[in-house]
Amino acid sequence: MSFHTRIMGAALAGATLAFATAASAETLRLGHDQPEAHGYQEVGVYLDKRLKEELGDDWAVTIFPGAQLGNEMAMLDSVIAGNLDMSIAASANASTFIPELGLFSVSYVFDDVDHFRRVLNDAEFNAMIDEIIASKELGIKRLGTFTAGVRNVYNREKPITSLDDLASMKMRVMASPVESKVWGELGTLPVAIPFGDVYTGMQTGLVQAAENAAAVYASNKHYEVAPYYSLTGHQWLMANLYINQEIFDGLPPEAQAALVEVGAELTDHIIDYVVASDAAFVEKMQAEYGVQVNEVDTTPFVERLAATQDAVAAELGVENVLDRIRALK
Repeated sequence: MSFHTRIMGAALAGATLAFATAASAETLRLGHDQPEAHGYQEVGVYLDKRLKEELGDDWAVTIFPGAQLGNEMAMLDSVIAGNLDMSIAASANASTFIPELGLFSVSYVFDDVDHFRRVLNDAEFNAMIDEIIASKELGIKRLGTFTAGVRNVYNREKPITSLDDLASMKMRVMASPVESKVWGELGTLPVAIPFGDVYTGMQTGLVQAAENAAAVYASNKHYEVAPYYSLTGHQWLMANLYINQEIFDGLPPEAQAALVEVGAELTDHIIDYVVASDAAFVEKMQAEYGVQVNEVDTTPFVERLAATQDAVAAELGVENVLDRIRALK
């Protein structure tokens, strides 16, 4: 069944159905959960531009930002079911379906952006990830891997300058057992709530702290309820662009080749985009929104979690993946 002959399933909202039925035969639909001023939106914009260049102007990517189609887990589930063509999911959220991806929820796996870039462009590493995804028989294919930026801690109470400052703080975490383990090791009280509930969670005191990249923090206006942003740099978030395998297989060979080519290009393009965007947001937050941005000595954080990396890798059976990451330092 080719992607242009399908009708939308019940899992997608009525508004999405209206978009889909109006779309051309060469339109692919992509969902993500972030605002348009975010690297995830740039994924869709870049993909749309490059497909037109490679295949002609009849091809298009229709983007549904801001969790219009649900959270990342719901959208990935729709891709698995064949009701949505493509979606973006952070490793922590995708680990609901692919537990091994929980490895990337462990902090300080990547030393810095250069190390992160080397890993994401490494053929051996990508082959390992693709083998893991294929082993789950979910009917999805990874088209590209990139980032939403380096994640830092923010909260509504005070600057975070040490591990002691995090003690017993209610920390919002993504829906991953590894995320809860990591933040428990760092002394917080992990609370798993959807990303869309972080703002109100801060307002009501359900959570006191969260962690995310500067662009995510700023574009979602979390500074209004959590004005302390601390540069812990604990995680280079790894996100994947997924496509339904049956949809991909039903495309013409030249379209399949173009998607694979452009998917590989996304790594460097989005890393560059996000690094520049995050730096601009940090400057703007301080100058315009009164956010207190503070440096953090991360050495105690790294030391606290050193054993956790090996323990999680062993538990998930991905010691070879962690070894490859370390070999690329």
